[in-house]
Amino acid sequence: MTNAIFLSHFLSEETPGYGGCSGVKIRHVSKISDGASSNSQEWILNNHIGTHIDLPAHFDDKGQRLETFKATDWVFNKPYFLEISPAAGDILVVDKNFESIPVDADFLIIKSGFQKYRCKDLYWQNNPGLSPELGQWLRKERPNLRCLGFDFISITSYSNRPLGRIAHKSFLGVDEQTKPLRVIEDMNLKDLTSTPKQIVVAPLLVHNADGAQVTVIAFI
Repeated sequence: MTNAIFLSHFLSEETPGYGGCSGVKIRHVSKISDGASSNSQEWILNNHIGTHIDLPAHFDDKGQRLETFKATDWVFNKPYFLEISPAAGDILVVDKNFESIPVDADFLIIKSGFQKYRCKDLYWQNNPGLSPELGQWLRKERPNLRCLGFDFISITSYSNRPLGRIAHKSFLGVDEQTKPLRVIEDMNLKDLTSTPKQIVVAPLLVHNADGAQVTVIAFI
């Protein structure tokens, strides 16, 4: 029997934001306990906080926005699980770990273990990051890859932001030779220990979005 688990964090006012920003506000509009007929809430949040996806338009005005993707674009049947142990502030480069990715992989999951710091300032102050060269290599050498995700807060290590901006463009930017990747940041990978059978990503559908919160479900 196939089981399913969430690979997304629940949003709350404690959700960490890149740069230490506070990105989620939740207000009760009505409460049954106060005499109202129903419960309802108002949510205010940045579209790049919590478990969310960066789309090509995030760093390139010519890149795809959310409404250009079909529902089938969010189903991945050839995921690959990669577990590594970077130190705080490490920039991940092409090495034997990434060279092990199968050529037919369509979703790369990078479990770094850095999620254990999610309730601490270290999570955003000195997170691991991805190198521009890694983005270029994945796009060229693993052309079936459509998406990747990881359990730290951003492609960009906050301690090396200039490099991170270049890295974002290397993964997301439009060029004539390779296809851009979609990137899911701040995933919940605590309970994932091996490659799932399938991954389904359900983005919050907002018109003209360059990124959005996503619910990621892994079938294991």
